[in-house]
Amino acid sequence: MKERLEQLVKNWHEAGREGFERTYENLNYNRDQGKRVVEARKYFYLDQACGISFSGAFVVDKATGTVWRLKSKYGVPNKRKVCGNIDEITGEKLNRLRWW
Repeated sequence: MKERLEQLVKNWHEAGREGFERTYENLNYNRDQGKRVVEARKYFYLDQACGISFSGAFVVDKATGTVWRLKSKYGVPNKRKVCGNIDEITGEKLNRLRWW
């Protein structure tokens, strides 16, 4: 599952590139909007850089592969905002759902 998540994060990163570079011509997308996967005991966290630090965006349950948005407290999945399953979700969909 970790390899699948790494690929998904790469696709999510590339899905946001065009709009960012069109809006912010003087900023570096790879530096300012980086993405990463953080593994924890029960979940994988998909984080997005916001300038110099990372902010949580999505949570993936290791047991089921369900993807949720994070609540305002890092590490707590918002189970009312299900984004889909790891097998069917795409980077474009994550990019669209980031601020939903």
